[in-house]
Amino acid sequence: MRLSFSNRIALYYMGTTAILTLVVFFFIYMVVHQSVYRHLDSELSAESEQLNEGFVILDGEIVMTNPYEWNENEHEQVEVNPIFMQISDVHGQIIKRTPNLYGDSLNVYLNRTASFFINTTLSKQPVRQLQTPIFNSLHELKGYMDMAVPLESTIVVLRNLRSVLMLAFPIVLILLFFITSLIARRSIHPVFRLTETAEKISRENLGERIPLPLHEDELYTLTQTINQLLERLEDAVIREKQFTSDASHELRTPLSILKGTLEVMLRKSREPEYYIEKISSSLSEVNRMSDLVDKLLMLARYEGDEAPVHLSSVDVQDLLEGVLARFETRFAEKNLKLALDFTPEIVLRTDRFMLEQVVENLITNAIKYSPANSKISISLKKQGNAAILALADEGPGIPKHALDGIFDRFYRVDESRNSFIEGNGLGLALVRRFCGLLRIKPEVKSEPGKGTEFILFFPEENMIETDI
Repeated sequence: MRLSFSNRIALYYMGTTAILTLVVFFFIYMVVHQSVYRHLDSELSAESEQLNEGFVILDGEIVMTNPYEWNENEHEQVEVNPIFMQISDVHGQIIKRTPNLYGDSLNVYLNRTASFFINTTLSKQPVRQLQTPIFNSLHELKGYMDMAVPLESTIVVLRNLRSVLMLAFPIVLILLFFITSLIARRSIHPVFRLTETAEKISRENLGERIPLPLHEDELYTLTQTINQLLERLEDAVIREKQFTSDASHELRTPLSILKGTLEVMLRKSREPEYYIEKISSSLSEVNRMSDLVDKLLMLARYEGDEAPVHLSSVDVQDLLEGVLARFETRFAEKNLKLALDFTPEIVLRTDRFMLEQVVENLITNAIKYSPANSKISISLKKQGNAAILALADEGPGIPKHALDGIFDRFYRVDESRNSFIEGNGLGLALVRRFCGLLRIKPEVKSEPGKGTEFILFFPEENMIETDI
């Protein structure tokens, strides 16, 4: 049988309470039991002390000094609070007994030299008996004094108490289950409302949020967490839609060019030079699409906070020189001059691959937007306990209104996307992503007509001290 959450709570609570109630009931019973018997024992002890004054031992025999004590009402009758008493010698022979024994006698336990209480029977009726040894002046055992009171009323009281507790136990548990179940259902009712609201939220209305409860309790935290999850989902869906739209637009252009070129080539025979020109153009578009796909895959791989970061000791100057060596041909194509200002022995604990990608994309951008015969400046310096890498070009610059968007995917300052400068708008998106993973702070300074400068601030904790 499948129980609801509220019933499971009630069941668990009932089980725990059942054990606790059982312990409490047992404790109550034992307290009453001990109290009743303590009262009987104290009554017998007081009577025993009083009776001890009513006899003496002469010439080795027990002689009564107050025979009237044995004829009191409580010793004559058995109807109301009777007390049975008898005195016997060391062999258990009865010397004296109260009239209410009617010829019967209490059990005598021989060779017992200390007083003790015991539950026994008299004429098949339960009694509480106290036996006290009698000694002479030489501390020699001369007999026994026994007295008893009926246990019938005590047993009835205890039996009734036990019956009441045994009857009350299941009733209490059943009532507790229903009350707890009712309280649990009322307590988790906000969860039902939360579920109903959450079920109404779909991909089409991710902007809706679940109303927060009035009280800042666990349900408030749960609702707040779900709303935060919805915000992340909404953001992811928006990015997905934008990504799909931009990617399809970016891929459509080179595919259209490639398709048109191939169709023209098939219409009629051409000179070999024509085919070479068109095939080269087609290869350029294929390379553009390949570059776009590679960057998209790289962005997808390093999406999320759990992206893999492999830290190692990296000599930044050595890394920069290695990257610049791969761009020598492109620098020569535009006759670009390099102004380098490197502080040696700057070693960082970072991910070499990610840092290379950051530097490569910044240099690619600088080459792409720098006019021929211009200069690109790269500096690497220490500032206190941190390192700063700056890369500046003499390109057209970036309008102030566009600075906030240059790190977005597929963003191009030339919004028509028909500029003579090739690109897919993913390079700086990769820069921002890798900088975020490496905790590098990127900054951009640019003015139209005066070029652009990218500055990377490396965190102090990534610096590794070296001996120069």
